[in-house]
Amino acid sequence: MIQIGGKFRLIGNENFWQHLVALGIPEDRAKEVDALRPVLDIIINGKEVTFSTRSGEMNSSSTLIFDEEINETIALDIPVKSTATTKENQIKIFSVGPNGEIGIRVFEFYDTEMIMGDYSKSMLT
Repeated sequence: MIQIGGKFRLIGNENFWQHLVALGIPEDRAKEVDALRPVLDIIINGKEVTFSTRSGEMNSSSTLIFDEEINETIALDIPVKSTATTKENQIKIFSVGPNGEIGIRVFEFYDTEMIMGDYSKSMLT
């Protein structure tokens, strides 16, 4: 199991607002959310990983199980089916939205900071 755990400050998003728009969120709201720089608490307990996000107006928590599909609620209460995997300093989450849209979130961890990349199926083709 990887040794990722603790508090991480988000220092950058890659394709996040575009990913939110692909999920049906209005562009202006997606850009507002993209501008947030939250602190994430990551707790790994065996195969479970819990992400707790704190950023003023948007506070959320999500627990996933590595290599198992679970029901998850993401930004602005969108229900998705998600599967998390891990390798080295990354956690990848593959999600399918309510209308069949596909997205991948990639979290790269560096000491106390992280970068999140979001990619929808249309960005990958």
